[in-house]
Amino acid sequence: MTAPRLHVSKGALLVAGLLALFAWRELAATRADGRTLDELRHLAYGLRGLTAGTFERWTPALNSKMPVSVINAVPVALAERLAGPPENDRRLWLGRLPTLLLGAALGWLIFHWARALFGFGGGALALFLYTFCPNVLAHSHLITTDVATALGMFAATYAFWRYRRLPGPGRLAVAAAAFGAAQLTKVTAIFLVPIFLLIVLVEAVRGRLAAAARPGPAAWPVPGAAPTPGAVAERGADPVAAAAFRPATNFKWAAFFVPAVALAVGALVALNLGFAGEKTFRPLSRYSPVSRQLQALAALPVIRDLPVPLPLPYLQGFDQVARDASSGCGCYLHGQFSDHGFWNYYLVASLIKVPLGTLALLTLAVWLCAAGRVRVPGAEAFLLVPPLFLLAYLSFAFDTQIGLRYLLPAFPFAFVFAGRAAAWRPGGSPPARRAAALLVGLLAAWTAAASFSIHPRYLPYFNELIGGPRNGYRWLIDSNLDWGQDAEYMRRVYARTSPATPATPATPVTPVTPATPKPVWIEPTGPIAGRVAVGLTDLVANPSHAWLREHFRPAEIVHNSWAVYEVGADELERCCSGLEQAWSLPDPEGDLAPAGEAIGGAEGAGVLHLDRLNDGMLGANSEADAAQTPPSLSPVRAWFGIAWKRPQRIGRATIYPGLFSRGPRSSSFLALDYRLQWWDGRSWVDIPGARVTGNTRAHVEHRFPPVLTTRLRLLVERERNQQGARTGPGLFRAACLEIAAYPP
Repeated sequence: MTAPRLHVSKGALLVAGLLALFAWRELAATRADGRTLDELRHLAYGLRGLTAGTFERWTPALNSKMPVSVINAVPVALAERLAGPPENDRRLWLGRLPTLLLGAALGWLIFHWARALFGFGGGALALFLYTFCPNVLAHSHLITTDVATALGMFAATYAFWRYRRLPGPGRLAVAAAAFGAAQLTKVTAIFLVPIFLLIVLVEAVRGRLAAAARPGPAAWPVPGAAPTPGAVAERGADPVAAAAFRPATNFKWAAFFVPAVALAVGALVALNLGFAGEKTFRPLSRYSPVSRQLQALAALPVIRDLPVPLPLPYLQGFDQVARDASSGCGCYLHGQFSDHGFWNYYLVASLIKVPLGTLALLTLAVWLCAAGRVRVPGAEAFLLVPPLFLLAYLSFAFDTQIGLRYLLPAFPFAFVFAGRAAAWRPGGSPPARRAAALLVGLLAAWTAAASFSIHPRYLPYFNELIGGPRNGYRWLIDSNLDWGQDAEYMRRVYARTSPATPATPATPVTPVTPATPKPVWIEPTGPIAGRVAVGLTDLVANPSHAWLREHFRPAEIVHNSWAVYEVGADELERCCSGLEQAWSLPDPEGDLAPAGEAIGGAEGAGVLHLDRLNDGMLGANSEADAAQTPPSLSPVRAWFGIAWKRPQRIGRATIYPGLFSRGPRSSSFLALDYRLQWWDGRSWVDIPGARVTGNTRAHVEHRFPPVLTTRLRLLVERERNQQGARTGPGLFRAACLEIAAYPP
């Protein structure tokens, strides 16, 4: 007996192939991109919620973090339970995998909706545009909530469309569940409320206009009836879906309130489940709001004492995000800065960061819709209202303009809308139809070429309108370009294998290992001679790099996100002699620290700027030059050190135990009591003669009997405050400016 043959359609293979290619490219991007600025906070928030069951925001930096990050924390927690804490790189890789899965799920949903509206060709085109969009690829492998928010808002709108298309209790329950789940991704999902209201309003107005223009019986059949030829011709695709729509001529309040109540219940249930019901029903009188909106509510005598059926951590996040949305930040657009943003920021960002092939297909889709060539009257509002609302809000009421990713939830709707281009069947001869299909195919191929041109580093993609990615920093910065994703590469790889002669801007090359790498100064906080590398976001926005911007031109652009300069001593003397100079270690020759990885930790605090600890540079008396703990009202016991992959024989170390190494501020935050220790393979061991109390020196040299070790650290036990006093008020930051380690 022969086994039955498995028949798989070509369409199914195409969809599976697009999603598989998407996953492969995202895995490549996961390996290529180092951690971005916000990922560790999202992961820490998710891990704390998963392991400790609490989602309270213990620092304002967690304002936008949400329980969806628990999904990213699951593989990390499993790895820790099975094999102990993973290394940082593997920890990051594991945490990113769930985002990739969410991105694939969003792609499948985009295909499913577009196919229902425009047939298989429309679904395939929408999925193609999604999986080849550099902006989607840039964020679908990061531990953030951007893709989860796009998925949540799109899924909720799709479920609401299905309910409005064929109302029923089952579909309403699905819509309510999807709406509630979306609220666990980002506070932005609350805008589904006005979006759904606008959709219902647009449908009602369209229904009345259609009824007024219809002299006889309804032109649209009732659900389940066979479609009229006119309806199919107008729609240009799936006749079954076309038959399901009929404009409402009479507004029924019950039909409005029932879904509204269901959605509200779905949100309350999901939020309380997602936040584990943490401190629900706490009144505003027991909370101190920071945003104007909640402060106004908390000032009302009756409202302030009512129990709020929302978890306190969600209310905290909503409150903090509402404050930040109107407080502004340093927004940048094409050479200009603004504290409160630009009305055209997201419009310009979309025009220069979306592939031109995709923009052309969207333009074609708009024309097809406006001209009535390919229309879906029952779905137009669902596809147009969400992106237009988000664009309007972000442009005119949102001051934190630091990345196109905030508009990412609008992209799936745009891709489905563009899918109608595949359903275009122009009248006339077959050659006209073939020409239309060829045009759509060429535009899609243009998008594919643009997408592959930036593989596998997608964040700094910019299209040909501004000359491509190499000119991106002239227009946008932050998460549009340099979000810290290449900082580790520059320190771990480029700085250690820097070529003797850098590539020119016109012909960049990946560095190859020379016999003796040329030293590279990574983001100095003051002028310094030599090879200088600076992230493009810092180059544009950081005042301490004005000397580079104004007097030098990049010799090389690395990964489209970092600039490398060759700064001569004579040139530096001519342009910048009046500025406070950065400087290097007095005896950099033989220093083993740059070959190792900076390590550090603290009791009850984190560590900032740890990557600067072993760069051999002492900066220009800037706090950003030192590894440090956040401010604390009491002394913090912290440690800072260097770790090597292979044992090193060390007999001398120079320690700079503070934020500053010279000048009038050198006594601020200076370590008074500390120990120098080495790792014997099992525990930390004090180095004889290297335990210091009452220290007064900005740098101390220790010579000791040689030790063979893979780690060396400075344990800070007591230090001066910001006024340089041993005792008294002041904020403490356990810190270390630099550690240099030498052979005997």
